[in-house]
Formats: sequence, structure tokens, C-alpha cells
Amino acid sequence: MMPGPMEIGIIVLIIVLLFGAAKVPQLARSFGQAMGEFKKARREAELDYKKFEKSVTSSEEEIPRAKAKAKTKTGDVNIKEVAAYMGIDTEGKSEEELKEEVQAKLDSSSKSD
Repeated sequence: MMPGPMEIGIIVLIIVLLFGAAKVPQLARSFGQAMGEFKKARREAELDYKKFEKSVTSSEEEIPRAKAKAKTKTGDVNIKEVAAYMGIDTEGKSEEELKEEVQAKLDSSSKSD
């Protein structure tokens, strides 16, 4: 639920009273920089996830149907690291479960933009 004009006005008034009119532009600039960093980190996480997904699908195509373990390359992305970076609890979860949770979090964050 988005705040209405009255709520936004009250929030702005409180900010001006707390920090003073001179600090408001500085606060807005800091907030804008923080949002930019957040979006940059999200884009990087999405790219890492796509790289990981591509490495998993290419590994599955290369391995014959026999029960052979996939060899990971040093440049591959670790899904547990990506999930932990995104704030997802990795304890006791398989790579497939983590992959699904990361994808769901990416989907939900892209819908909120």
C-alpha cells in the first residue's frame, strides 16, 4: 500500500523539522546514491544468477545420463554465495531449492520496480 499525499506531506515535515531545511538536499542525495548502489547490486546478482544458471544447464548437457558428478570450473558462480548475498537462508537447502528461491526473489524485486 502506497502512502497518500497527506502521509507524504507529514513525513516530509517531520524530516525538515528533525534535520533542518539545509540537510534535506543532502539526505535526498544520499538516499539517491543508496538506491543506485542497491540497483547496481541487484543487477550484479541477476547477472551472477544467469551465469550460474547457464553453467548448470551447460554442465547437464555435457554429462552423459550415467551418474557422473559435474566438475565445476573455478569461474562458475556458487549459488549458495549468491543466495547468501541476497539474504536468503542457505542452511540445509539443496542447490535446486536455492535456485528457486533466488529466482523468486529476483522476480519479486523486478516486479516492484
